[in-house]
Amino acid sequence: MGKEAIDVNWCLGKIALILIVMCLTYVCSSPIKISSDVVSNTKIQMPRIRAETPDAYMCIAVPVTDLGFSNLVGFKFDVLEEVAHHVAMAVCEDYETEQRLWDCKSGHGHICRGRSITFGGWDRRSKHHPDTVFPEDVGVQLGKDFKLNYLIVQTHFQEPILDPDSLRSNPANITLFMTQKSRKYSYQQILFHSSGYIPAFSEDFKAEIACKWRGAPVNVYEYSAHTHQYGQLLEGYIVRNNTAILVTKEKPQGKSHDTTKVKGGTIEIRPGDTLAVRCTYKNTGPNKVNFGLGESDEMCNLALTFEYDAKEIAAFPESVKCSGDAQEKVWCPRNAGDQVGVLCDLQQAAYNNMAPEDVHGVMM
Repeated sequence: MGKEAIDVNWCLGKIALILIVMCLTYVCSSPIKISSDVVSNTKIQMPRIRAETPDAYMCIAVPVTDLGFSNLVGFKFDVLEEVAHHVAMAVCEDYETEQRLWDCKSGHGHICRGRSITFGGWDRRSKHHPDTVFPEDVGVQLGKDFKLNYLIVQTHFQEPILDPDSLRSNPANITLFMTQKSRKYSYQQILFHSSGYIPAFSEDFKAEIACKWRGAPVNVYEYSAHTHQYGQLLEGYIVRNNTAILVTKEKPQGKSHDTTKVKGGTIEIRPGDTLAVRCTYKNTGPNKVNFGLGESDEMCNLALTFEYDAKEIAAFPESVKCSGDAQEKVWCPRNAGDQVGVLCDLQQAAYNNMAPEDVHGVMM
């Protein structure tokens, strides 16, 4: 079955899908008031589907040629809260399957092929669900010339759906805000995440992530921090010339994905900087807790949203990710050549059970 096929009928594992037709609805109304250059609202619908297991992840792919305009500058989600755990969106050069609708849980984090951009989304535990509107000089240029050919919508269904026809509406409707003209800056995110597990009977376990920035200079203007129920603290830093610049240090709030604007407007990331994230957990139970996608799993996620000169589009040939194994202490590795002094200081301060306020003092 090719990518141009619309009808999908297959069964994978315990998740059974009935034969469906993916629906695209176009709303050609007067320009909305987010920006004077917005000329179209395009609505994409996640079809009503059957899912026989909890924590099902389903994706749909929409060719960008179906969207009518080639510049994305914002979006909003209307979600059926009683069935959806969260809804996310991305644009990709290509994607992992030949089908338009598929079970994408096994490929989570590897759905796109080639160039891609991941966006924020809707989450049932977030306190606020405002429309996502890019700054007026920021956008995403879509289409073959920019290696962004498909828009992907992923819906995480928390509970089984045995009778999709009984749903009062589609699980998710996403309205895209589109323009005709390109903008000066391009939108992109860098996503941090951890793998591994939290050991049993851990009062103060830390999962560390660190990566060297080798891309073009960018400006971070917002971020989203996320853990599950075991998370006690999430820290994010940009390290430059052995000085740590604090991006965020906060206590997780009930699994939410709330987006926060950077204080002062933006924080610059330069080539050669080290990006570092650490999550602290408390697991007093007798069983280890795995990092993963389920409700009972844990996460260490930080997403930094940044803008960069649209002329530098070749600097980001694929999505920007940074991952770490929770069983490895990457902030101050054993190989002295890979160590960053200020991160070693932060790690040692944590081992000495210093309070977060004290660690902040060591950082600077």
